[in-house]
Amino acid sequence: MYLHTVDRAKDRPDRRVLLHRSYYANDLPRLMPLCRLLGHKPVVDGYDSKYGRDEERRKRWVACDRCGVRPEPQGDLAPDQWPLGAPYMGPFTGRLLSKTAARQFAKRGMTSPYPKNPGKWPENPTSDLSAELVVGRSHSIGADLKVGNPGSENALAAHIGLGPLGALYLSSGRFGTRVQRRFNNEGYESRETGFSIHNGRLWWNVWANRDHHRATDPKWMRGTLHIDPRHHILGPSKNRKVSETEKVAVTVYMPEGDTHDVLVHLEQWETRRTRGRGRTYWMAQWDCKAGIPVRNHDWKGDETYSCSWGIQGVTPDNPRWPYILAAKAAEQCTRDRARYGYRAPEPTEDDAA
Repeated sequence: MYLHTVDRAKDRPDRRVLLHRSYYANDLPRLMPLCRLLGHKPVVDGYDSKYGRDEERRKRWVACDRCGVRPEPQGDLAPDQWPLGAPYMGPFTGRLLSKTAARQFAKRGMTSPYPKNPGKWPENPTSDLSAELVVGRSHSIGADLKVGNPGSENALAAHIGLGPLGALYLSSGRFGTRVQRRFNNEGYESRETGFSIHNGRLWWNVWANRDHHRATDPKWMRGTLHIDPRHHILGPSKNRKVSETEKVAVTVYMPEGDTHDVLVHLEQWETRRTRGRGRTYWMAQWDCKAGIPVRNHDWKGDETYSCSWGIQGVTPDNPRWPYILAAKAAEQCTRDRARYGYRAPEPTEDDAA
C-alpha cells in the first residue's frame, strides 16, 4: 500500500484557485467480508458483441458474483455451453504457462494456449482509491453519483461542486464492485444520478446513460427547469449579432520566433430579454487558415489552433485594435504551449539559407 499526490495547479495556474491537488491510495486490501467468510460465489461472466472477428464476439470466463474478483487465470469457457450469469460448477484447474514456455511459443511465432478452466482465487485482492480536491473557483454547482459498467475503470465515482468554494471528485477503483454488479452488470453503459445548476437552470439525471442520450429515453430520466427569476419576470434571454467589422490581415509573432498570418475582426452582439433594456458588447475573433501549433504529436502531427474562443474587451474605438488582437492570439497560444511543453521544430538547411 502506498500514497502519493499530484499538484494539478502547476498545469493550469489560476489565482482564484487556492488548492488543486489529486490524492491516490494504491494497493489497498479489499475487505470482502462475505466472500472471506463464506467463500466466493462463482458465476459465468463475459460478453456478447456484434463487432470484431467471429472468434472474439463472444467470451466467457469466471468471476465472483459478490465482489467481482476473477480467478487467476480467469478461464476461457465455451459460450454455447455456459450462459451469462449461470453458476459455475466446473473445475478450477487452470494454470498459466511459465514465462519460459511463453517465450518459446513467441520465438516460434505461435500463440500461447490460454487455459480453458479457471485457476485459483487470488489470496489478497487489492484496489485503489483516488480523490481530486479543488479549493476555490470550480466550474459547477451540483452533485452526482456514477455506477460503472462491467468494463469501467472505477466501479463507483462521485462528485460534488460548490461553485466559488471548490469541488471534490472521488473514484473507487474496484471498491463497490458488488453494487455495480447488482445494479449495472449488463452492457457497457455507465449510469449517472445527480443534479447541476448553471446558466440559470436546474438540470437533473436519474439513472441516465452517462455518455450519450437516446430519443427513446423516458422523460423522467433527464430534465431541466428555469430557476432564474429574471426568466419568469422579464422573459427569456436571447443573443443576436448586431454588426461586425471587415476582416483585417495581421501577423502573430510567437516567442519561439515563428510567425503566422491571421485574419481578425470584431463582432457586436446584443443580449436582450423580452422586457427591459438590452446590453451590447463587442466580441473579437481571430482566424488562421494554416493554424498555430501549440502541442507536439509524434505520430499525427502537431496540434494547432486555427481560431480563437472569443476575446472580450477590445472595441473599434481603438484604431490599433487589429494589433491588439494579434497580441491576444500570441498570448493564448503561448499559454497553451507552456502548458503542453511544446517544442519548436529544429531549423533546417533551407530555413538557414
